[in-house]
Amino acid sequence: MKKVISLFFAIIMVCSVFYAVPFTAFAKEVDIAHSASSKPVISVEYVKLNPYMGSYGEFVLKVTGATNVTYQWQAGYYDSALAPVDLDDNEYYIGTKTNHFKILASGQLDTLEFRCKITYDGGSTYSQIFHFTFLDPKVISRAYVVGVDAPVFGCVPKYSTDDIQSKQYELESMVWYGPINGSSAPEMKSTDVYVEGKYKCRFYLDPAEGYTFNENSDCSVDGIICDVYSEKRDDGTTAYYADRVYTVAYKGNVPEGILDFEWKNPSDTSSNVNLGNAYLGTDSMDIPFEFKIKALPKNMAIADYTVYGSTYIQVNSKSVYYTHTGDRVNLKDVATVPGRYYIYHELFLLDPEGNEIATESVCYFVNVYTPTFITDLSVEVDEPIAGLEAEIAFLNKTEGCVVDNMYWYDITDGERVLLKQTDTFEAGRTYQVEMWLKANDGYYLSTDKEGYLNVNAKINGKPAEVLLDSSDKVAGFTLDFTIPKDDFMLGDVNGDGRITIMDATAIQLHIAQLEMLPEDKLACADTDGDGKIAIMDATQIQLFIAQLIPEL
Repeated sequence: MKKVISLFFAIIMVCSVFYAVPFTAFAKEVDIAHSASSKPVISVEYVKLNPYMGSYGEFVLKVTGATNVTYQWQAGYYDSALAPVDLDDNEYYIGTKTNHFKILASGQLDTLEFRCKITYDGGSTYSQIFHFTFLDPKVISRAYVVGVDAPVFGCVPKYSTDDIQSKQYELESMVWYGPINGSSAPEMKSTDVYVEGKYKCRFYLDPAEGYTFNENSDCSVDGIICDVYSEKRDDGTTAYYADRVYTVAYKGNVPEGILDFEWKNPSDTSSNVNLGNAYLGTDSMDIPFEFKIKALPKNMAIADYTVYGSTYIQVNSKSVYYTHTGDRVNLKDVATVPGRYYIYHELFLLDPEGNEIATESVCYFVNVYTPTFITDLSVEVDEPIAGLEAEIAFLNKTEGCVVDNMYWYDITDGERVLLKQTDTFEAGRTYQVEMWLKANDGYYLSTDKEGYLNVNAKINGKPAEVLLDSSDKVAGFTLDFTIPKDDFMLGDVNGDGRITIMDATAIQLHIAQLEMLPEDKLACADTDGDGKIAIMDATQIQLFIAQLIPEL
């Protein structure tokens, strides 16, 4: 292809003015032009160097410090010894002699380099070199147009729909044609009325940047599949459209009861019912509609009358979801903002030509709120006392949660033995309390990116160990308690029945790991009650011996 285009430019150069400077050299000319103070200043106001195929790339130059300025855009190959060629406006280029140059994205042009020769009173100079990269757009397989007002005998055309907004395309406009007579179908005015006959509605579809239609694309117009066609506009861009044909005839009344839903539960038939509350991004709430469309009478079925249904959801007067009736909808995938979400179900009766001649609908709604996330959990429990029963007693101090369960375990011997409420605590043993909190409606426990709990928990003001879980509604956490033996004396670390400086020394030796305390003396050494053996425990004993504190 490159050789073909090179030949194309060689032919043009025979009929054009030849340039003495090779294309590889004019980058130096640009540098000289910008560095010479006597020459005008060239700046780029707008550049679009990565257009999608079928759209325009463009750039706009601004020249200051010169008079009687003219422009001539040129193209060539950067690695060629041939001089660049002057361009004229054609099917690929627009504005070749202006400061606003546009190029239609085409695969045949993506190897070319472009620059602008700028002539002014006193000489000429060149812009910088530009290179386009043309991108392939994504193909839209199917577009959807819904809620079209079918033509009715004696009425004027209507040009509005319940257009479902899409990031891939928009419904640009609608044009009605008819009545169709052979190959003739005049465009209707807004004041024309429908008479008996066939009419065509053309729906112009405008793909978003980066998207396009092709020969395999189609458009669903209220459930009827139509092909998508393309045509060239006067400005060189492409218009895409789909046609649907309607038949207009005088219709009598539709028999009562033909359009109706068959519901799983009779109570579901009520309209405008509040289905309850949901919370943004957390609840997975199916819309609980399980119904089917009633069968048509035999005579209408034989005559090719059909019934179809649709379901769509709206919030803030905008449609956010559309599907065929009968599908279940996961509200978590639909709800992106707080508000009242209306769920509409509609039935449509179509005549043999596909025209809607009767409808039936039902509506529900769900209120969607922003949830509150909990990061800190706190409860208080009655600490175990020798001789008392292992009762379930607590005070929940966490807003938005309730206590779901509470258990006491005896862990003295390295095993977790579940206590009954009638079991009694014993001196010298270690017990573990396990608390479970459950978040109320509208409240959720904080989680990390992997979905695991990311909360802090305290029991009686002391840090508790959180049980790892992936639930954002329930959390469990534990704390250990040790009941001192009967001969227990806080601060009597060496067991001589007195509190002396030797006890403080024994704690210091334990901290330095020079002489470790026996297991049954650790509780005696925890003089400040923080659950750890630290230098502060030795300090407490020294303060007590010096009578600077009344007790440990």
